[in-house]
Amino acid sequence: LFSMNRFIILLLLITSLVACTNNAVSPIPSYAVALEINILQDAPELDAIGGVAEFTSASRPYQYLGFGGIVIFHNFDDQFVAFDMACPHEIDRNTRVSVNMAGQAVCPKCGSTFDVGYSQGFPVKGPARYPMKQYHVAISGDKLRVYP
Repeated sequence: LFSMNRFIILLLLITSLVACTNNAVSPIPSYAVALEINILQDAPELDAIGGVAEFTSASRPYQYLGFGGIVIFHNFDDQFVAFDMACPHEIDRNTRVSVNMAGQAVCPKCGSTFDVGYSQGFPVKGPARYPMKQYHVAISGDKLRVYP
């Protein structure tokens, strides 16, 4: 009986720890992503922390911009983060979030707000329950590459 109680307590503890983590995956569908830019030439606004660049239509062959376009933010940890611009609550490629210099992405339709300044696009306000779809970013000199 004593070991059964210990087992139940351990099971409850593990369940509560797992339930508190936010490891939700974005419901935005997977689309091809391939974007390479020269920061100084193609998006000089990204050179400063808080800089934002949006890409909603391909300007070169073999550029693929995901489901709703790609937004790149130079975050407050001096890193570049890239997200699909489609709101994960609306799941509509034409309902795109806009990112401000405060590191918040806001959906114009549902009003959800996502933190991109310090986190991985998790919702902080509104009806959205899932994070924005995040992409990988690689930097080499002045070149920035976004990929799935």
